[in-house]
Amino acid sequence: MISMSSSFNTRFPDQRVIQDRRSHPTSLRSVFKYGGQRKNFRRDGEGRNQYVDRPLPRTIVITFMIFILSTLDAVFTTIHLENGGSELNPLMGQIIQSGFQSVMIIKSLGIGLIACFLAAHQNFKIGSYGMYVSAAIYIVLSTYHLACLYLFQWT
Repeated sequence: MISMSSSFNTRFPDQRVIQDRRSHPTSLRSVFKYGGQRKNFRRDGEGRNQYVDRPLPRTIVITFMIFILSTLDAVFTTIHLENGGSELNPLMGQIIQSGFQSVMIIKSLGIGLIACFLAAHQNFKIGSYGMYVSAAIYIVLSTYHLACLYLFQWT
């Protein structure tokens, strides 16, 4: 007969090969990795000021909306300038005055990169506020451009 009591007295070695992933918070670097499963947090109050692996669907929609509206702003600004208008943004006014031809690239891609940065910070108060304020500003700006286009019949 084999005694089972002797096997219960031996210690088992720690068989974990990888470290516990929960021992440290997710870093900003993880945003740039493909994949990942953490979209949100399990417990209330856990998701503030921490990064996740994948952004929420609403964050993706708002980011694309900001990019599309900033591209429309660049197109409308070009039409406005061709019809004798002037740029109200002093920084963009300087860029246009210098004769830089790729104003649309700067306006749309620059704001697109900023929107992506804000999307990566979706769980930070400043990031979420920045996304919503940017979207609201570009909605108002696009409405203004469309009203000018309609009222002044620019083509």
